[in-house]
Amino acid sequence: MPTLSRRRAPSKGDRREQAILDVAREALQHRSLASLTVDELAGGAGISRSSFYFYFESKSAVLTALLDGLSAELAAENSPWLDGTGPDEPALRAALHHSVELWRTSGGLLRQANAVVGTGNELDRWRSAVVERGVRRLTARIERDRAAGWGVGAPAAASLARMTSALRNATLAEYAGVVPAEQLVDDLVVAMTRLLYGEIPPATV
Repeated sequence: MPTLSRRRAPSKGDRREQAILDVAREALQHRSLASLTVDELAGGAGISRSSFYFYFESKSAVLTALLDGLSAELAAENSPWLDGTGPDEPALRAALHHSVELWRTSGGLLRQANAVVGTGNELDRWRSAVVERGVRRLTARIERDRAAGWGVGAPAAASLARMTSALRNATLAEYAGVVPAEQLVDDLVVAMTRLLYGEIPPATV
């Protein structure tokens, strides 16, 4: 008779790696990566400096691991809207609500990625790859919309996707946690909808 598989309990190594991430998450919400030392991360996790390098090759690798988790969460929550077609305001609104909340609770971490733009280092390359994945998904959505008769014919889908993504990201970075969430979502819904579709006629009953 087959037995049910049991989930493996976290090993000591798993717990130590998570401890490093937890220390970094707390610190990087309020400090820059440059000001945080490996000794602080190792000490906060209860391990030696040499042990730190068993789990991560650099401070940037720790930050990248944290940002990977956030970007995966954002990608999953945005999927219902990005994978759809047409001016689906409820799906867009739900995606934006999640993005605003993530920026409100983890904005310090997310701004660390913005701070490295143009440096060409590993974190900048990681950020660029994440942005490009998002732009490609939005480009595909715009192309589906246009094929279905939604939206305007110019600019090119990829250019419009890049502009729309830049508007959303810059607005979130500047105003999440400052402007009330519902107001920020309302404003972004209007701005993004007009960029993507022009004036949307009122719904008819």
